[in-house]
Amino acid sequence: MEIQEVIRNFQPISLKNMNTVKLLNRIDTKYVLCLELLPHILHKIHSNYRSLDIDKERIFSYNSLYYDTPANYMYLAHHNGKSERYKIRFREYVSSNLCFLEIKHKIKGNRTIKERITVDRIETELSEGSKKFIVRNSPFKDGNLLPIIYTDFSRMTLVNNELTERVTIDLDLRFRKNGLTKSAGNIVIIELKHDAVAEQSNLINALDYYGVHPRGFSKYCMGRALIETNLKRNNFKERVLQINKINNGDFSYRNFPSC
Repeated sequence: MEIQEVIRNFQPISLKNMNTVKLLNRIDTKYVLCLELLPHILHKIHSNYRSLDIDKERIFSYNSLYYDTPANYMYLAHHNGKSERYKIRFREYVSSNLCFLEIKHKIKGNRTIKERITVDRIETELSEGSKKFIVRNSPFKDGNLLPIIYTDFSRMTLVNNELTERVTIDLDLRFRKNGLTKSAGNIVIIELKHDAVAEQSNLINALDYYGVHPRGFSKYCMGRALIETNLKRNNFKERVLQINKINNGDFSYRNFPSC
């Protein structure tokens, strides 16, 4: 099955209607799997979800630039497993010609709060307006933040028929830093966003059928761990190993042959 073919089987949802499911204060659950499995997952859930459609397109390009302190505070907070942590990034929605400065605040448990403002473009040097927004919504008061790494990827977005879940599916993930580019290869990142524990989620049921279970994955952290070999990354080794196994065809799933 081809992804483009399967995604066309979903009923469409417009950006305007999808934005009624904002979920800015939400629970995020991520899953990592191989690209070959994705069409089978989509086939199982196509009657339960709608696919974002903009001008008859279903797969969209995204570019992001992440910021951090000179001492890598945000990277290390995630690496060291701190329950409360931040990500600060500019994200460009290429197909929609929109760009935002976003602050993601992970609090104890699995809940994430996201604040964002519209900006003209991705900033490689923070404007005064961006600095003020960061000061208002994060503990980084001195504005001493640096642009660290770009992430580029393609995304499909689904919304369940009950409008209680939003699902993002990211593929073709690439990282860029200081002239170096690294592809994540044959992996897919599925993220389920909901405002309560989605025990009856059709997506979770489909993933469970193939033995795919939740696994944390930060694009920012994994990009740095893959590119910067001298960076502290002991706690990300298991995720790097999974990426390598998927790309080498050595990863297997229940009810599905090895990728």
